[in-house]
Amino acid sequence: MNNIGENIKRYRLAKGMTQEQLANIVGVSNQAVSKWECDGSIPDGLLFVPISDALGVTTDNLFGRETAYEKDVYQGITKLIEQIPFETFGTKMEKAHEICWQTQKGLFGGRHEYYPDELKNQAYSSYVTRDVGFTSISYRNDISFFSLFTEPAEGFDALKQYSEQFRELFESLGDEYVMKSFFIIYSKPRGYTFEKEVLAEECGIPGDRVDDVMAKLSFIAKPKEITINGEKRIVYTANQRHELVAVFVMVTEFFYALENQGYRFQADCRHKPYFTK
Repeated sequence: MNNIGENIKRYRLAKGMTQEQLANIVGVSNQAVSKWECDGSIPDGLLFVPISDALGVTTDNLFGRETAYEKDVYQGITKLIEQIPFETFGTKMEKAHEICWQTQKGLFGGRHEYYPDELKNQAYSSYVTRDVGFTSISYRNDISFFSLFTEPAEGFDALKQYSEQFRELFESLGDEYVMKSFFIIYSKPRGYTFEKEVLAEECGIPGDRVDDVMAKLSFIAKPKEITINGEKRIVYTANQRHELVAVFVMVTEFFYALENQGYRFQADCRHKPYFTK
């Protein structure tokens, strides 16, 4: 119990809060906070929850009990996200991203304190590579994300079975009209249905290239024959899956690294190759 005052002071200073500010939030006098921190007294039991809420820590932290049970941590994370209204889903995503950042810090080992609002006005990336997988997280101004890839039991050689699909996909995306069409299709409502002539006009695809471009777009647009007023026509239905957007997001991080941009944390600790021969 005699470390409570020391812990209150440590967390208060880490949050950049004065004794007066803490006193006002909790509803006590400045002198009361001063006495706690000087071990002259301890807070009333009913004040432990308000104090921990004000400092952004748990009551266990106030008592110097740093060990947390996994179940409590997981439930706490779930409740933290759930309590944010769906009307502010963007805020939910921001909070989830902040939790991912705390996860990233934990993967570096050592002791990393939590500081409220530590991510505000920040613009950086971070990564960890190890023999069991890798992570990447970005708080860049242009785009932010978090990814974690655990290595399969058979290694990343498991990806080789998709070699031909990878080649076809990237070969198709190398076509300027396919790339234009991709962005146009993904700008439309989900399940967008269209005729190739409409897409060709919107993307400026030359007449002699239309069929070739549509064939290359098969990974996101499937043809279907329909009958309108007795006339058979071919329409395409878009399959705007989020995975391809994720691929592009991750590729931007590759460019970011090539430009030798700064990383807040980086740990390149992988010793084995990603693939075998």
